[in-house]
Amino acid sequence: MGREQGFPATNLALRCAGIAFLIASLAALVSAQEAKAPVPTLASAAVPFYPRVPQQAHIEGVVRLRISTDGNRVTSVEVESGQPMLVQAAKENVKTWQFERHTPTSFETTFRYRIFPTKCDSQCNCEGVEKRTALLRLPTEEEVSAEELMTCDPASETVDPKTGNLHLTIPIRASTKKQ
Repeated sequence: MGREQGFPATNLALRCAGIAFLIASLAALVSAQEAKAPVPTLASAAVPFYPRVPQQAHIEGVVRLRISTDGNRVTSVEVESGQPMLVQAAKENVKTWQFERHTPTSFETTFRYRIFPTKCDSQCNCEGVEKRTALLRLPTEEEVSAEELMTCDPASETVDPKTGNLHLTIPIRASTKKQ
């Protein structure tokens, strides 16, 4: 009479819940330790550049990569997100990275590609608002920027005040050198 029939099932359910909690706690601990793993120190790397075709096409964007190392060099690069032409430039850059000796690890890096506007006058004298830069917080963040590429037509238009006719002047460059 002292025991209820449901007691063994309740005991088993409590044990299963305890084991599930323990497994979840261990997984969270391992994940937290991986997240806190120090990022390796870079010993050398090529300066990233803005690829020409995306620059001409005014393509900007963010590229996120997952990098794995062998304790000295990059061994694999996984693309997490990004425009394909910018991804290619970012992948080529990280392949140049060499690290100070460290325990093999994996970490994320982010490349931000940005194009600054350019202003041109009627004589095709163009000046960028900002200059090409590469701001490096290696190996986790890279900001790569470039001036907007402009196609300029140096033709000038003037209106004759007497007749109201539009005159188009196109400079012609001639060379006296024999080729």
